[in-house]
Amino acid sequence: MKSTFYNTVSVLFFILLITLFDGCEKEDYTLPVEFRLNFMIKDEPILDGSMTIHEIGLSLNSIDIRGYREQGEDVFSTRRFDQGKFFEIKPTSRNVTEKFDIPHGIYNPISFSYNFQPDNEEDDLIEDISEWQEDLEDDDDLEDLQEELGDIIEDYLEDINPCIFVEGKFTNNHKSKHIVLVVNDPLTFEILGENKNGGSEVILDKEHVNTGNLQFNPSYWFSVITPEMLNDAFIGVIDGEEYIFLSKHVNRQVYASVFNRMEESTILTINE
Repeated sequence: MKSTFYNTVSVLFFILLITLFDGCEKEDYTLPVEFRLNFMIKDEPILDGSMTIHEIGLSLNSIDIRGYREQGEDVFSTRRFDQGKFFEIKPTSRNVTEKFDIPHGIYNPISFSYNFQPDNEEDDLIEDISEWQEDLEDDDDLEDLQEELGDIIEDYLEDINPCIFVEGKFTNNHKSKHIVLVVNDPLTFEILGENKNGGSEVILDKEHVNTGNLQFNPSYWFSVITPEMLNDAFIGVIDGEEYIFLSKHVNRQVYASVFNRMEESTILTINE
């Protein structure tokens, strides 16, 4: 009888230990890590060094995180920017950072979706572009057309925060032109996180600060463009300086070739 009692107590004690252990494990996998998302520009020559990028701007409405873990519940969360947030990324800067708390664990895969926010103030400029295109079809004076387009470009530079903004300089045959590219359509870039070896299994360790380097690659964007294509692009003139304006309304072919390579070449490396 006493033996049965001790056996029962032992079984209950063992079950209690397992319950406590499982509870601790479950709680442990809800603990967050500090995750710092860095926005960067890949340092590679563009068009054999004939182009430099001075800034990439991103206007975001939200960032969605979707992560599937080997242990613990899967993670689905959203960082919303109620008024939108504009990120200015420069080649020499590594301090453009957004911080998150994400449950620790082994993820395979984890993805970040960047939901862009268009600037509705562009509508007035679209009307100006339509009028400029009519003047272009009517073969108005070339110098007037260039200055008219320059006024439109200047309005973009001063008044609009588009979804994606790229500003740089193109130099060919000892002559330099500014580059301005704008994307202002609703869009989402979904980027899978990679480990330093390029694999999809990512470890977020609660004992360390975890980093993700989101890297944009203008060298790849413009690799399908030739200097001749840029030299043939219609230019705008601001204060005597020439600007190549790339949008879905102006110099469309070059714009489309560059834009179509943006998402596929953007890489998120975690804890490299």
